[in-house]
Amino acid sequence: MVEVPGDVQTWITTWRFNADGSCHQTMVTESLAEGTPRTRDRDCSFSVNGSNVDITFIGGEMLSLEYSFAGFSPNRLVLDGFEYQRLA
Repeated sequence: MVEVPGDVQTWITTWRFNADGSCHQTMVTESLAEGTPRTRDRDCSFSVNGSNVDITFIGGEMLSLEYSFAGFSPNRLVLDGFEYQRLA
């Protein structure tokens, strides 16, 4: 949750990483002031480069995110300091 003067926003990001090197990011942002969630879906590809995951989105935007596994659990991925729980 992010507090913006005069508003409260919730941001939820979901990643899907596939064994073939493809990936998908879904970002849902909901503003209390607007009252309607906004969803952004982006397809991508990824590769592992040392302790980073290099991500290329369709259209060319690139990210390099540091990754680790919280508590050495394969179900708790940490990307750039944000923890993501594995969904079935």
